[in-house]
Amino acid sequence: MKTILLTGVTGFIGSNLLEALLKQGYFVLGIKRSTSNLWRIKEFLGNKNLKLIDIDNHSFDSVFKENKVDIVIHSAWGGVKAEDRNDLTIQIKNYEFSFKLFSIAIKNNVDKIVSLGSQAEYGRYEGRIDENYPCKPVDAYGTAKVDTSKALKALAKDTNTKWFWIRLFSLFGPKEDKNWLLPFAINKMLKNEDIDLTKCEQQYDYLFIEDFCNGILQILDSDKSGVYNFSSNMSVQLKEILLMIKDITKSKSKLNFGALQYRDNQVMHMEGDSSMFYATLKYMPVHNLRNSLVKTVSYYKNKPYNK
Repeated sequence: MKTILLTGVTGFIGSNLLEALLKQGYFVLGIKRSTSNLWRIKEFLGNKNLKLIDIDNHSFDSVFKENKVDIVIHSAWGGVKAEDRNDLTIQIKNYEFSFKLFSIAIKNNVDKIVSLGSQAEYGRYEGRIDENYPCKPVDAYGTAKVDTSKALKALAKDTNTKWFWIRLFSLFGPKEDKNWLLPFAINKMLKNEDIDLTKCEQQYDYLFIEDFCNGILQILDSDKSGVYNFSSNMSVQLKEILLMIKDITKSKSKLNFGALQYRDNQVMHMEGDSSMFYATLKYMPVHNLRNSLVKTVSYYKNKPYNK
């Protein structure tokens, strides 16, 4: 049984990864803070293959000394909300935390490190882009992600540790933060409440969280280090998604498209080209958009937020 150290275990991405890893029989060292809210992982707290570690009470040196870690999956990252993306203090801490984790993991000869990047590394763009598109981040968040990816590559160079930097676009699914657009809209529609929106003409590339987790599982059997985009490989107009949710929920909500103005410099077409990920790692998402939304709506309908 391989041991995986997973940071961000109590977050949207980390909690879904935890479930996928436990189902595959991995032993997971879940890194969290003593103040972390455990609502997303309550169902796994008694699992014999999960050990939670409060990193504010332990050092990474002690964690690796006391546990034989085979793989690191780094999903933790603070300051992802719009108002925090230019907070240098938060983003520098993210970089320093990541650098320390990578350094100690490589010193302890882990097999591989999988770390999550972001489309924000590319900066402001319109259209479909692959990994050859130049990184020109426009905020501290994107800059810190770029610098962290460079650090991972440099630290792993000339070592036996394989490394994967996975640039994500838009994820959605169960356990997402209730203030993000899709869960916000779903919960409003389940209550038949009207929603003021922009025209929602933006074309976004949404990947279902289950497909994301299965893609990460595929990486765990690969030795092909590198930077990869990971998205659904297609974009859908936001208005179409919201109307689909309304149909699925059979909601009486009125969707007031055009009631709000677009933000300044609004990006209208954001799509990842994940051809390299799919070809190299032999993986393709299996859920279509409607089925993914049906699963997501079912989650929020049956398990309302408890935080």
